[in-house]
Amino acid sequence: RPEKPGFSPAERPKQKRPEDNLRPEGDFERPDKPKYRPGERPTPKKPEDNLRPEGDFERPDKPGYSPAERPKQKRPEDNLRPEGDFERPDKPKYRPGERPTPTKPEDNLRPEGDFERPEKPGYSPAERPKQKRPEDNLRPEGDFERPDKPKYRPGERPQQKRPEDNLRPEGDFERP
Repeated sequence: RPEKPGFSPAERPKQKRPEDNLRPEGDFERPDKPKYRPGERPTPKKPEDNLRPEGDFERPDKPGYSPAERPKQKRPEDNLRPEGDFERPDKPKYRPGERPTPTKPEDNLRPEGDFERPEKPGYSPAERPKQKRPEDNLRPEGDFERPDKPKYRPGERPQQKRPEDNLRPEGDFERP
């Protein structure tokens, strides 16, 4: 059986470029580029004016600043005039108003004979009502014996059970 060759990556194929039949003739000269400098700002062209002032040109003086005056309020004129002397009546001084006495209407009903008023008993707190308990028809028969309870004493602690060990030392036991 023939041995297989080990893995190797494929070679990149050469790019096929079409050949150009244009060739430069003579020396190839590259012109020098001017170095960078900021551009010159063009001067704005103002159109010339063909209007010219004739004679002396006088500029009037402006008055200095002064705050405006408040205009006078225009009130409509009234054609009503008081005649004679104007008298103001005296006002009475303040005093609290008089409270009217309440009028009770008279009653024309009169009691005849002696009028007896029953005596009211003095106040006493109400007695607590007796509680109504349902009667029970269960009755104990014979003497009721209550067993004697033993007096309290502390409980006995149970003996701890230790499992017996089946390992025994053989020979003499020496303690260093």
